Amino acid sequence: MFLCAVGLYGVSAVYSIFLLRQGFREDNRLNYLLLLGGFVLHTLAMFQRGFSLQRCPISNLYEATTFITWTIVAAYLLIGAWGRLRFLGAFVSPVLLGLGVFALM
Repeated sequence: MFLCAVGLYGVSAVYSIFLLRQGFREDNRLNYLLLLGGFVLHTLAMFQRGFSLQRCPISNLYEATTFITWTIVAAYLLIGAWGRLRFLGAFVSPVLLGLGVFALM
């Protein structure tokens, strides 16, 4: 599931590049929804890993990186709920993609 979440973060990063080139002239709800979908999959992946290990999944580099990535997405989703700050998703999504790929390595 984490791989699918990173895939959605990647789609969001590519879409963000198009938004940057257009100059944010339109509301980017699609980018927000892509990151929300990635967040849901990411949360499910973390729950699944936590239940399989029977502990909180933050004890090694992979788990810590996924937790930091999850925290960044959660913070953006809270801030991005206010429509005027949704442009931050264009800067958050490439960071999430980079951290997700790093965690998968």
